[in-house]
Amino acid sequence: MFLRIISKSFSKRKGKMAIAVVAVMMGASITSALLTVSFDINEKMNYEFRRFGANLLVVPSSDTIDIGIGGFGFGAVTEQKYINESDLYKIKTIYWAKNVLGYAPFLYQVVTVGSGSLEQAAVLTGTWFEKDTTLDDGTEFPTGVKIINTWWEVEGGWIDDENDTTGALIGANVADKLGLKVGDQMTVKYRQRPDDATNETSFELTVLGVVCGGGPEDDQIFVTLDTAQGLTGRQGRVHTVQVSALCTACPVEEFAVEIEEKIPYVEARTVKQLASAEMVVLAKIEGMMLLISLVALVASALGVAAVMTTSVIERRKEIGLMKSMGAENKRIAYLFLTEAAVLGAIGGALGYAVGLVLSYIIGLTIFESLVSPKVIVIPMIIGISLGVSLLASSLPVRRATKIEPVVVLRGE
Repeated sequence: MFLRIISKSFSKRKGKMAIAVVAVMMGASITSALLTVSFDINEKMNYEFRRFGANLLVVPSSDTIDIGIGGFGFGAVTEQKYINESDLYKIKTIYWAKNVLGYAPFLYQVVTVGSGSLEQAAVLTGTWFEKDTTLDDGTEFPTGVKIINTWWEVEGGWIDDENDTTGALIGANVADKLGLKVGDQMTVKYRQRPDDATNETSFELTVLGVVCGGGPEDDQIFVTLDTAQGLTGRQGRVHTVQVSALCTACPVEEFAVEIEEKIPYVEARTVKQLASAEMVVLAKIEGMMLLISLVALVASALGVAAVMTTSVIERRKEIGLMKSMGAENKRIAYLFLTEAAVLGAIGGALGYAVGLVLSYIIGLTIFESLVSPKVIVIPMIIGISLGVSLLASSLPVRRATKIEPVVVLRGE
């Protein structure tokens, strides 16, 4: 009898029930899409942030000595130390190795570029552009600035051959000041000691590309690491290493601690401004997603409440008749709450399906990758939809239980 009453209620009010289902479905679909995306948001946003550079800087530990006479200090002297290139692979042997997206070593040297009135001092930087490094297990790991600095805009081309000793990438500012463009040759001069012209080395480089990144790279000249090491007589040595770490499962500080354990003579420093900005942006995005979900669910609740209120008003005589035949208030409430639960379950199931499509669209349009469906979202969405429907029906149900059968059956 109970199921027959519910089925007749749905069959006689198909239009209104459909409106309620659609209301629940809309709220559930938005919530489902945002929930599905939120499970991948940290990883995907971190991948997006990693396009804008490394978040860890590895430098050699240096001894600093303060100098002065009596109570007067003249500053400090720091001994220049280096990182052994042969130890760089250890960065990919830490516990969070899978989260290390890439790293690139850098060796710097001040050189003179050009001749005559166009002669200008510049920083010559040796690095890996795209290098396959071999790990302990024998696997190849591609890394280099081409991987960790994907935001660089390069006019021309990269240096693809790590054995290239004559090609160079130059910063946009260097190109403007010296009037260089892709394909031009430039004379680079290097002195072991700035005041010793007798030991000056001169060599020719060909501009393969012009780098524009909006940072210090615009004022540098980039060559392969082997070229810079051979020029300055510092084979196997580098000044710094930039590391791009995906910080989804642990804070970036843990990467720093583990790198220092693997290479004891270095210091790993986090780029705090970038790391803090990432956390702030992620928190704001998650807050915005929560707010959108709440607004969508409130709108769904209002839709269900309107339909259930209308249903109570239309069925006043039916309710009065049921009460006159002995039906208790809890029986009446159970009837309407069951109808609300059915609406919530149907709307939630349909909402999950629509939300799955929306999550795919969000992933492709915003993150340019597919968002993986999460099974856990199904019970969450159906549970939320049931909760919203039952909560929205509480006031109409209360109104139904207060109907006086005598008054209603007399037509008042």
